[in-house]
Amino acid sequence: MNINNCHFPEWVEQNVLFRKLLLLRKLFLTKSKSVHYSQFAEDVSILRLFPRNYRGFYVDVGCFHPVKYSNTCALYKRGWEGINVDIDAIKIEGFNLLRKRDVNVACAVSDQSGEVEYYSAGFYSLINTLNEDFTGAGTGYKPKKTAVRRLDEIIAGTRFSGREIDLLSVDTEAHDLKVLASLDFERYRPKVVVVETHVTSLDELVREELYHFLDRHGYTLSNWCGLSVIFRLRGWGTAPLAASAA
Repeated sequence: MNINNCHFPEWVEQNVLFRKLLLLRKLFLTKSKSVHYSQFAEDVSILRLFPRNYRGFYVDVGCFHPVKYSNTCALYKRGWEGINVDIDAIKIEGFNLLRKRDVNVACAVSDQSGEVEYYSAGFYSLINTLNEDFTGAGTGYKPKKTAVRRLDEIIAGTRFSGREIDLLSVDTEAHDLKVLASLDFERYRPKVVVVETHVTSLDELVREELYHFLDRHGYTLSNWCGLSVIFRLRGWGTAPLAASAA
């Protein structure tokens, strides 16, 4: 019996033994740990935007790790599949081991294809970047060369070519806008977009070009989790099946 939101007779609610047993259950026996894989629990908010039995398609750029800090691990466990892209080949080797349903690609992503210089903070680093300004005055960054491709070009070379994206997650250390600019939004039309921001207020966010880019393409801010902002396609998912996604 689910006793949440139940009304009991007054004499039951005032019974000392009942109250002690109820508190014992609530304080010590009720599950309180919330499992998430994303760095800032972004996946909790993402899951609430889709019904539990939904099997969608994601694209994760700057995917880093198939489990740790992953915005798509929980989705994969629910039967989703998609494309994971990272600048480091070692990371993609990990995805090939644990995400066998997915297409995993080792390259940089930007609005131009060819070869590019990027800045490595170390082997399997969390903060490699194409943006030199992002490195600041920090030491330890090492310039390297790698292939770079447009995102719509990457998708076109897979079995997902032409399929609308349900979730687009981009975490490329201050290069997110150029990744977004490399996607054909008319063709792939992501329902949900997650991008990184380093501003700390809504006033600052709405002045960012990244915000205006997504606004022009029909997206509205849905949530803000740590360094990630979550946008939803305007007019889509206005009444998400939150209970089903929990």
